[in-house]
Amino acid sequence: MNKKVFLLIVALVACGCFSAEAMRPYKAPVQAGITPVEEVIEQEELPAAIPQIDTTLIAQSDEAQEQEIPVAVRPDIRPAPLKRGDCIGIFGISNYVDSTALLYGVSVFENWGLRVKFADNLFKQNGRYDGTLEERIKATQAMIDDPDIKAMISTRGGYGAAQVIPYLDFTPLYENPKWIVGYSDVTALHIALNNLGLESMHGPMATRIEGDTTSVAFLHDALFGEAPGLSITTNYYCREGEATGRLVGGNLSLIYSLQGTPMNLDMKDAILFIEDVGEDSYAIDRMMQNLLLSGKLDEIAGIIVGQFTDFDDYKGMDLSLPGIIYSKIGNRQIPVMYQIDAGHDWNVHKSAPNYSLYLGRRIHLKVDRDIAFFEYLD
Repeated sequence: MNKKVFLLIVALVACGCFSAEAMRPYKAPVQAGITPVEEVIEQEELPAAIPQIDTTLIAQSDEAQEQEIPVAVRPDIRPAPLKRGDCIGIFGISNYVDSTALLYGVSVFENWGLRVKFADNLFKQNGRYDGTLEERIKATQAMIDDPDIKAMISTRGGYGAAQVIPYLDFTPLYENPKWIVGYSDVTALHIALNNLGLESMHGPMATRIEGDTTSVAFLHDALFGEAPGLSITTNYYCREGEATGRLVGGNLSLIYSLQGTPMNLDMKDAILFIEDVGEDSYAIDRMMQNLLLSGKLDEIAGIIVGQFTDFDDYKGMDLSLPGIIYSKIGNRQIPVMYQIDAGHDWNVHKSAPNYSLYLGRRIHLKVDRDIAFFEYLD
């Protein structure tokens, strides 16, 4: 055998890449008389210059986001629960939506006794986006700065948040915290906020709640400060264990795409939540491999896996989803809570709701033989 090939194989084995144990999930021993739980899963670049944008603000924002805040001294800024009469802002930094798409969501929020404001860029279509980059930046910043607004709920995801984030100044949220709510592309916002010690909410968006009464009810409870943790019956793909840490994460594609930037997600001693939609198996493998090679999987205290919607095990000709995840986790002894109802299975045609999660908040995660659950701390 060629000496270089032999040395390469030795190195890969040392890294655990060929470990048979790493390629399958840990399964808790089954005691006599107890039936195992059935398996639940089968096998535009930034312009060089933006006209009429305050460059001083941009510089301040870049400086704030590039600053690494040690976990021990990171502030824990939590917005207050909403109450009847409060004002919420509907904002859009990603894909365009027309006004009719917001009718149902606005009616829900008003029925909760909330006042609703629209961001200035809404309904100003620019290609796929909710307005030009300048319009999206200014309108989003205005809502961040507005002390009357107690929560900001995104219209929808898609693409565009990462274009806007570098130009936003989040420092007003230290004095006047507010919930910023969304999922999918809004993960870019969650990452920036959570890295700065600001809690946010991974949850349904204003155009993504019609026909989903369970998600609507849970979003209400989360915004009004009454959301519990979550629990599921332990399934084959869970891994037993116990851990405490900040809940961070969201859409895996966004986490992956922001690696190596000032918005790189801080996962130190955190519980990582991941979900995604429409990705082939090889793409999920590539993203998880990035987290493995960058050392991120060595930093986390546990993993919570949400909905991976429209995932095709065979289209990418690779491992199944749990196979991919466990091939990267390997023998790391961290708890895994597998397949909670949070992510893109949101509409009336889907079987699962999209539960709201407090990101940036400390949780206690425990997975035993029967139940996998987490509860919020502090």
